[in-house]
Amino acid sequence: MATPDFDVVIIGSGPGGGVAAYVLSVLGGKKVALVEKGRNPYPTLGDPVLRGSLFGNDEIKRRRYFAFQDPVIEPRVFWDPKAQKYVKGEVQGLGVCVGGGSVQYDGNSPRLQRLDLTAKSSFGDVAGADVVDWPMDYDELVPYYDEVERLIGIQGQQGADPFAEPRGPYPMPAGYPSRADLIFVDAAKKLGYHPHPMPTAVNSVFYRGRPACVNCGFCDGGCALNAKGSTGVTCIRDALLHGNLTLMDQCCATQVLCEPSGGKATGVQLIDRDGAVQTVTASQVILAANAIETPRLMLESASSAHTKGLGNGSGLVGRYLMYHKDFSLIALFDSEIRSYRGRCITKAIADFTVKPAGAGADWLRGGYVELGGQIQPVAFGAEPDQPWFTHKDIMIPGIQRRFMSAICMIAEDMPVKANRVELDPDVKDVYGRPVPRITYNLHPRDKRMADFYAEKLRAIATEAGANTVMPPTPLDANQRYFDIESKHLLGTTRMGTDAATSVCDPWGRLHEVENVWVCDGGTWPTSAAFNPVLTQQALAYRTAAHMLKPGDETSVIPNDTNA
Repeated sequence: MATPDFDVVIIGSGPGGGVAAYVLSVLGGKKVALVEKGRNPYPTLGDPVLRGSLFGNDEIKRRRYFAFQDPVIEPRVFWDPKAQKYVKGEVQGLGVCVGGGSVQYDGNSPRLQRLDLTAKSSFGDVAGADVVDWPMDYDELVPYYDEVERLIGIQGQQGADPFAEPRGPYPMPAGYPSRADLIFVDAAKKLGYHPHPMPTAVNSVFYRGRPACVNCGFCDGGCALNAKGSTGVTCIRDALLHGNLTLMDQCCATQVLCEPSGGKATGVQLIDRDGAVQTVTASQVILAANAIETPRLMLESASSAHTKGLGNGSGLVGRYLMYHKDFSLIALFDSEIRSYRGRCITKAIADFTVKPAGAGADWLRGGYVELGGQIQPVAFGAEPDQPWFTHKDIMIPGIQRRFMSAICMIAEDMPVKANRVELDPDVKDVYGRPVPRITYNLHPRDKRMADFYAEKLRAIATEAGANTVMPPTPLDANQRYFDIESKHLLGTTRMGTDAATSVCDPWGRLHEVENVWVCDGGTWPTSAAFNPVLTQQALAYRTAAHMLKPGDETSVIPNDTNA
């Protein structure tokens, strides 16, 4: 038998894939291929000194899909309850470049609470949803949280959030808050809430060869300075400098290849940057393309041994698609606050994630609340039907935008089996692949939860002195989900101990294929009430450590923090 090209091939270089690549290549000494469909926006990524990036404070560049999924050549098909049919277009697109979604996110990086891993035990069943406990407890994640925070670089303030689990100091102190966020902080305190610095993957000081944030305000379009800790400029860079990682950017994986029995993968097939079909063989395969693209690839990898798709004997690949109910209140003030200056979010509250004293059995759990929020000029001008201004009046002076800020809740989404990712039978992308077809309908609990907490968010904005508070997009049975959902993609390859009710085991390995692992948000059994990226990274580190030393995973974490 021929020797495989690599020990491990990883599909996707985002939060999970980047961390797994670091652990396996740097700490495990494995020969790793990291396959990324998008470009590398970091020209000096493998050089001794990291300098800048191809990003910039350019909102037009962001909106023209530089380093992001382009819906013209890679559309998706989704169920539109208003039209009562499937339609083609842009939906839930993430970063398509080295670093994946970690170049797009604001950097908000809180840990979960214990409650997030025990949804069924703590809150009970929810009619119409399959709520379960995670197949691990919170304490198992703690050492991986600690190490990932060091690798990525997280700023925060230990002990500032009274609802957070006990922890040690953050790698970096909290940076300067924005004026907009401080206005809401004062109001939240008056109402009895507990605002604290948002744990963020943005440098507040020079850290691990990267500069401190200059508060330019363009966090979600890719950081020009590399002050934001995307996996590209942190884990992947470390792995490239170590020498065991081969970065294969602009290569699109199209199939996971298996032995005839189907019990073991042999590698992946891909289309390279020249358009040629290539095969990369490996002893282990990690899927980390996100919770839409990973099940898509698994379904494309159907064979005589896996007739319904790779590892899909249970029929659950693509099922239980979850996001977060990401709903915001827009507040207008009499004085200029210019919320677009500074990091996207600097303050938060977790008061609505824990059950208050005296709450009954019908208590609705909310989510983490981001105090303050920004909107850039083009995004503001693109807002539909603003009756008090013409488009020209909005875009040129930007008067309204200077007086505006927001409060946003990251609320849980119910795991519903009917919410799913499939392959569309008709529409194909630029690579000739069937595109994902997404079916999603709101759970009845969602509207009750949003209505309840919208009033609490409104009270904070009013206390802060807002003269007008615009409500969030209403949730109803005909609401198109992408109008109110975050781009937190979760749940489509859920983990568990029973192969009949889950796709992966508790370590992320497919029940049906001994050497294929999932290292993205698809493994989550429930969506939790916090931003997911830090936990995705901790889980990926845990999975990679298990691949190296099963039964002794924490020994993979270096004692020397300079490693």
